[in-house]
Amino acid sequence: MESDKRIFAGCFPTGIVYADTKHETNGDYTRLAYLNYRTLELEIEKNCPRALAEEIRADAATIQAKRGERFAIAGNMSITLGE
Repeated sequence: MESDKRIFAGCFPTGIVYADTKHETNGDYTRLAYLNYRTLELEIEKNCPRALAEEIRADAATIQAKRGERFAIAGNMSITLGE
């Protein structure tokens, strides 16, 4: 992710959370979007700036295109995307 490293993408057990490193909500980066590993559906938050949403959609598309492939989410843990 480019945008001056403004977007943080964190791999969590059920999906990828995209967050804004320049804004905080309740002491944590403000959530911008979520990509569920099982459904591969991307949920963009209503407060996500348009330019950042476009960048997130592009990044998510690269992951969505890997449906059926194994995806590492931790050092020794991986899941099959879209299942």
